[in-house]
Amino acid sequence: HQPGTSTFILAEGLSLDLVGYSRQDAVDRIGGGKTVPVMVFSDLSKILSAPGSIIELPTQGKSLSPAALAATKLLTVRLEKGSKDKLQALLLIEENAGNESFRRDLRRLLGLFEPEQVKDALSDAQMACLAVSEDAARADLQSIGYADMSQAIDRGFSLLKQLLGRSDHE
Repeated sequence: HQPGTSTFILAEGLSLDLVGYSRQDAVDRIGGGKTVPVMVFSDLSKILSAPGSIIELPTQGKSLSPAALAATKLLTVRLEKGSKDKLQALLLIEENAGNESFRRDLRRLLGLFEPEQVKDALSDAQMACLAVSEDAARADLQSIGYADMSQAIDRGFSLLKQLLGRSDHE
């Protein structure tokens, strides 16, 4: 444990920051204080232990692979900012649309989870996508970047559905 922080460093060099939440405000908080209520993504270990999910960085550090990050963002359920996680995943999927190994790895990682869990993640991603598209439809000319982002999110969602073998009618 790093004194005065919410960071824990494993012998292998991986680090973990505890993120808690406030029962009064219902918002995410960085851990600290006498007690830390913690939200745990219980299945993260499935992703972390999958081959290729952790990559070495040029700086000698370690990180989640892009596919592992996208899977984690899709499957994580948070009290607040959960839609942001889904939008980040969809943008990452769109950014890697031409990367076959990314698509293969993401499909493999999502396949580690129960079909119902993946279906719920897809539904959550769709809700986040729809919310942004509604906002973009109301945006003015000064918000052109917002419309571009919304289109990228839509493309990411379409790619995710293709990856999972889902149609628009499911």
